[in-house]
Amino acid sequence: MKNLVAIGALALAAIAGSAQASLTLTSAAFPASPASTSAFNAIGTFNFGNQKARLSAAGQSDLQGGNPGNGWWGPNTGTGGLQRSWEVIWNNTAGTVTFNVYANNDYTGLAMTMTQTPVFAPGNTLVGLDIGANMSGVAGRSFQYTNVEFNDGGGFVSVPGANALYNGVPNTNNYFALNGTLGDFTLRGQAQFLSGTITSDGMRFFINGRQAIPTPGAAAVLGLGGLLAARRRR
Repeated sequence: MKNLVAIGALALAAIAGSAQASLTLTSAAFPASPASTSAFNAIGTFNFGNQKARLSAAGQSDLQGGNPGNGWWGPNTGTGGLQRSWEVIWNNTAGTVTFNVYANNDYTGLAMTMTQTPVFAPGNTLVGLDIGANMSGVAGRSFQYTNVEFNDGGGFVSVPGANALYNGVPNTNNYFALNGTLGDFTLRGQAQFLSGTITSDGMRFFINGRQAIPTPGAAAVLGLGGLLAARRRR
């Protein structure tokens, strides 16, 4: 009898586990404003001043990454720079986003780290990530994403369409929607400014988290703003 109970419990656990939706990140049409607004924006910049990276979050002041030395992304000669690695980590319980930039391309040598708590508008949740770059629309400037991966807790998987080369293009959006049960996740990859010279942050890559009211039947669950709104309706 005990064995039957144990087997039954294992079967129920297996069913519950299989019913739990995982979180995926897939290419989708960009949700234009005002349907969506920025929840956070993690930016790596080729600036040869002090702002090598920063994290902007809705309702918060910008955080600037530590200055690891001028020329960190460089050299500023148009010959291309070192390949670095980065992570954007979403903590769904705390409602925080962390942006890490590493000195090496294998997520070692943490050089800059920033954490913010975005403010969600009532009814809004985190609906997707805009992964792009800005080369100020000037020829001779280029940037490349490689090995972009997503992990919802089940292991890192590649994000089709996220690896991209940007040559002298203005602000370019490659949008990816979050589908499934919203929870903790990590997006990571390698970044390299291949060519170009500039002394401002006109050359930059960005990971912009978008917030919006979920559409009826959407797979993503309520985020912080939506959860608060749902509680108020009870």
